[in-house]
Amino acid sequence: MSVFIKSFYHKFFPTRQLLIRQNGEVKHVVLASWFQLLVALLIFVTFAWMSVSSFRVYMQTGKISDIEQSRIDTQTLWQKKADEQQRLHSKQLEQLAILEQKQVLLQSMIESLPASISKDSIKLDDELESPISEDNNDFHEPLIGSESENKHANLITPITFAARSANLEKQYEQDFALLSHEIDKRHNVILTMLKGAGLESALEQHLTLDTQKTAQGGPLDIFDETKIPSNFLAIVDKLLVLNNLENFLTELPNTLPLANSKYYVSSSFGLRKDPMNSHHAFHKGIDLAGWHKTEIFAPADAVVLRAGRNGGYGNFIELEHKNGLVTRFGHLNKIKVKKGQLITKNDVIGLMGSTGRSTGTHLHYEVLLNGKQVNPLKITKALSRVR
Repeated sequence: MSVFIKSFYHKFFPTRQLLIRQNGEVKHVVLASWFQLLVALLIFVTFAWMSVSSFRVYMQTGKISDIEQSRIDTQTLWQKKADEQQRLHSKQLEQLAILEQKQVLLQSMIESLPASISKDSIKLDDELESPISEDNNDFHEPLIGSESENKHANLITPITFAARSANLEKQYEQDFALLSHEIDKRHNVILTMLKGAGLESALEQHLTLDTQKTAQGGPLDIFDETKIPSNFLAIVDKLLVLNNLENFLTELPNTLPLANSKYYVSSSFGLRKDPMNSHHAFHKGIDLAGWHKTEIFAPADAVVLRAGRNGGYGNFIELEHKNGLVTRFGHLNKIKVKKGQLITKNDVIGLMGSTGRSTGTHLHYEVLLNGKQVNPLKITKALSRVR
């Protein structure tokens, strides 16, 4: 065996001689076979060590790259989920804004209902009084794998939020539908009364004057109508029309100008026999008989057009109300107002007497609509049914 080895390295690593010239001298160096073999082994071992080390470094680098890629993938997934949750959050905030606008509108309408409609018939649901609030952070599920998972474990899920939103939407639909029904019912009652009393032209005049009003104002506080369904806004418009009608009613002479227990109707409106000569005649008002010096009240807000003597009327007062209505009062014992004076409903304007063309103590009372006499009893009876 040793002979083979010696033969091997003598064959591949034969003894070599090196001549080295230095400082003018020539040196003779002999490289033995075993020395060459040792150097070759050292080179081989060094190369092998470097190869193994390089491979190990390569493997470690690959593992680090895999870990880094895994971290990047995890972060990307988290960001994707975060973006999805943010979109869901934004969508739910938008839904919440719509719900809040509906609730504010509903509450405003309830507060704006006329006294003729009972507010007890419209009740806010408990959940409507405490809607889902942005401050409660109850819009979305926690991000999976994030530290907030445990912290927000009890938050409302999208399914729960959708269910609550649907319940609120249903409740709003019911409440607005009920409002619409009550408004329509009251509106129809008023219109039927006005038609029966022959006051359609007064209403038309009122609506025309209402559009010309300029003495209005106040801080701007509007609703975001982009978040309110058009059918809800239509109900709002109906309420505005109804309130306008209610205001119109307050401007009408809707009561007789005497206390209920202090008069009786002694002569009605229309054809009759004249009390002085028994001829057929048309009575343009009604006669209300009572005690001497019974107080006469203004049946509605007005301005005094005339106050003084007026032929057969005797002591006479003429009041101008809104919407083309005028009232006249004759045979007074005493006049307590002056021409041009502004008076309010139920102010005392005079005392009952028997001046002028009269057979006894009474009040001659007329109502004119756009210059034409109408039956005062017809108006007061019709208006009394819608109070």
